[in-house]
Amino acid sequence: MRFISNFLSWIFLPLFTPIYGLLIVLFSPSVPKSFLRLDSLYEYPFEVKILYVLLFAVFIVFAPGLSFLVLRLNKTISSLSMENREERLTPIALMTIYCLILYMFLLYQPEGAMIPSIIMGMAVGGAVAGFAAFHITKIMKISLHGIGMGALAGFIFMYFSGMEYYSLWLLVATFLVGGLVLSARMYLNAHTLKEVGLGYGLGFTTQILTILIYQIIDK
Repeated sequence: MRFISNFLSWIFLPLFTPIYGLLIVLFSPSVPKSFLRLDSLYEYPFEVKILYVLLFAVFIVFAPGLSFLVLRLNKTISSLSMENREERLTPIALMTIYCLILYMFLLYQPEGAMIPSIIMGMAVGGAVAGFAAFHITKIMKISLHGIGMGALAGFIFMYFSGMEYYSLWLLVATFLVGGLVLSARMYLNAHTLKEVGLGYGLGFTTQILTILIYQIIDK
């Protein structure tokens, strides 16, 4: 059981969940309620989909990952798992900054670039969640896995809510896997129920609200 819990913890690191979300919405068939073809990210050209994935991989996976490695090498953090609450402040701040940089990069693309509002909202939501997590971490050890899985569920839920046809089992699986990951974190004594619950709620809520607001502004 410990092996499975560790496996889930590493596979669903918060760095990876935005990529999983993108892969789901980009490559699972969906038909928008508006019946406008490009309201479905599934209909985007393959080259554009790959650019989205690579862009998020650079700003949300590789850049933070290298930064965390540098922090480990200079002993700012004692381990990459960042079990110590105080040590999490700098990595969380870095993640927030990288989300903002990603958002600014998307925002200032040339006119006509295919940047849907839900992708913009996703990036903003990551920054908002990171900002909130930074301040909460000063008080308690909020679960970063919880934030990541909550954000994944919130993003998928918001995208599919605008679809007439979508894969229901993927939506259900997203919530079920989230439960498994949070259970794994508690089994490993990395977090309490309160910490994983707060993290999941923060991630889910920030994605819902930022995507909603961005979609209203975009109209």
